[in-house]
Amino acid sequence: MGKIELVKGDLKKVLESIHKKGFHHLYIDGGKTIQSFLNEDLIDEMIITIIPRILGDGIPLFDNIKKQLDFECVDSKIFLGKVVQNRFVRKV
Repeated sequence: MGKIELVKGDLKKVLESIHKKGFHHLYIDGGKTIQSFLNEDLIDEMIITIIPRILGDGIPLFDNIKKQLDFECVDSKIFLGKVVQNRFVRKV
């Protein structure tokens, strides 16, 4: 099996299939994809990197989230004196 696999369908069923293959730490990317996972309450940890450049357009990361989800910042790093990376874990 390759390192990248395209999957589609009901998120919980897709995740069940992926977990059965032994994969439990997944990289989820893309504004709409992340929103879908958040709306299904399927995100345990987020790493959000802030690059100080305004692009002016794009898909918002946290648009149309159905309910409040609480996360806690557990780590922050600064790279090159300007890029900030924050690691958040889900509060239970």
